[in-house]
Amino acid sequence: MQSIVLKEAASIGACMDVKANKGLIYAIQRDSQFPGGRLCVLTPELKLLYDYKGIGAARQIELAGDIAVITAREDGLWLFDISRTEPRLLCHYQTVEYATGVALWANFAFISCRQYGVQILDISAPASPRHIGIIRMGEAQSATVANGILYGGVWGEMKVVVVDVRDISHPTVLCEIPLMGRGDGVHVKDGILYAASGQHARGLLNNTDHSDPAFGMGNGVETFDVRDPAHPKRLNGKFLGKGYCAWVDMWEPALYGDTLVVNNSILGVFGLNPVTLEEKFHLLPPALPDKQDAVTGVTSTGGDLFVATAYGGLFACRGLGIGDQAPNPTEFKIDAKSHPFVYTSEGGAALVPRYGGSFPVLDVAEAKDCLALACAEGGVHLVDKNTFALLARIETAGMAQDVKIHRDRMFVAEEQAGTEIFMLNGAKAQKIGTFVTDKPIYQLAVSESGQYLLCTCACNEIRMLDVSDPSNIRELYAYKGKKGPLYGNNFASNKLKDGTMLLFWHHDGLIYTNPDRGDMAFHAIEYPKRRGFCGYCAGHGIETDGEHILYTDGDGYVFLPRESIPEFLEDVPHYYVEKKFRGLLTLKDGLMIAAKRAQGIITVLDVTKPTAPRIITKVTTNASPSKAIFTGDRILLPGGRSGLLELQL
Repeated sequence: MQSIVLKEAASIGACMDVKANKGLIYAIQRDSQFPGGRLCVLTPELKLLYDYKGIGAARQIELAGDIAVITAREDGLWLFDISRTEPRLLCHYQTVEYATGVALWANFAFISCRQYGVQILDISAPASPRHIGIIRMGEAQSATVANGILYGGVWGEMKVVVVDVRDISHPTVLCEIPLMGRGDGVHVKDGILYAASGQHARGLLNNTDHSDPAFGMGNGVETFDVRDPAHPKRLNGKFLGKGYCAWVDMWEPALYGDTLVVNNSILGVFGLNPVTLEEKFHLLPPALPDKQDAVTGVTSTGGDLFVATAYGGLFACRGLGIGDQAPNPTEFKIDAKSHPFVYTSEGGAALVPRYGGSFPVLDVAEAKDCLALACAEGGVHLVDKNTFALLARIETAGMAQDVKIHRDRMFVAEEQAGTEIFMLNGAKAQKIGTFVTDKPIYQLAVSESGQYLLCTCACNEIRMLDVSDPSNIRELYAYKGKKGPLYGNNFASNKLKDGTMLLFWHHDGLIYTNPDRGDMAFHAIEYPKRRGFCGYCAGHGIETDGEHILYTDGDGYVFLPRESIPEFLEDVPHYYVEKKFRGLLTLKDGLMIAAKRAQGIITVLDVTKPTAPRIITKVTTNASPSKAIFTGDRILLPGGRSGLLELQL
């Protein structure tokens, strides 16, 4: 069938997703498409009625009744009241990790958080979402719920995970369904699962080798009979064509009446017979002069299809005669209790909750007289070092993502609100400086002298600031990444003996600098591998004992060289222990803590002899433990929605 090129476009620019509700069109734009991100409300004639600016890295939108729920990757979750044409912000909420997909069922929002699984939120009171728990299922990108069964599209493992959530306090994994390519969008109607896949097919040996037979061959859609969800049966499948796009990699199926609509990145939009998968129509965005456009979302109302694309804009295709997508089943309510905190220990260690509440604990820093906790929408909490009693709550201009302390100064990363600097006097904090730039700030590291502040701007840039005069903060130098985002916790906690600051950045490799010694530049070292690259995702960590630079790789660690770089990282000696480990690293006096947030695993190692590591104990929890800090003789870990945790050996 001949492809139809979309022509009718709105004037709002590129979009990440689009949904129709009650005769209106709701489109979202991420910050690279509109400064700060934006929610747009349009008529079916594509006339812009209203926009809300400032939703960050917007990714997906779902609607139910008068509520809109928007995921925004590193910027968490946004909930809006859409009972009127002008949306009203109800809540900005910190999710467990990058919020990618959203599914609505009953009074719950299921947020796909990539490697961290699916976070369950009770949104009965949408202005105050309540964390229920996490379903760990692999790298979930999108999910849907039908008749109390959750179906999650899992990326790297190329599968759909099926979970019974009818007892929301005790989710049960029923089965896993293999797919032809990387998993993402899923849709269920009348006992039939429609699962879209993309990028590479099974059997890929090297994701950087374009000549690999499986490269770009995973694009398709498959159907399964899931009337008995524990025992699915494959019905049909269709290959949609060869194609690969690393930057805009998303695909989603949905039924619109008697038409299955599948959008697949650079391959466009396919209208299919839902039984035979025979092609009814194929839509493509207009060609662009400098890049290939990609479809990011679709919706329908009044028989017309509306298509969002990553670069070209929002388009309408009239006269297709397709139906509207069925509404999310949210007309009923279910009472639910939050999942209780649990842990198991292999070596006698204990993991004790010390401080928590309605806000997450994302980071912890030690001051002279107290501990400072970054609590996202809750600001910064100052607590007693011994009793963990709340001493003061400091309201911040933005979401408190990271907190660092140097002597009597406290630095807080606050997303779009930039960085605030406070002077601490006991449990009192006085703001003495603010730095706001064109990009949100998420991570911080302070130089040895305290004169310089290293920060991550958005997910693609790092900058060094001179904070010696908090009333006149100056930007000194910057570095933009080549490929791949700053996933979080990229900085080493310690510094080299000469004060050199370290971080690791996905494709870019090791980044180092030392402004205290007059080194006013970032230096990058890439470490190639025979297959793929040396990256930094969930499970990786970087740390130094002052001499060696430790990086988790291959369920062990290596010492990263800064001179005499090997041709391949596999040729550098790797140091393993009897049980595999990975995670964010913290090192002090020969004791190393590795916190693997995505799986809730904490490994304690004796590295007194760095080339002969030994596991002391391993703890597994349903919390999301982040990088540990040593304070006195205590080991503390931010536990996300489980609060501040103490590891007792």
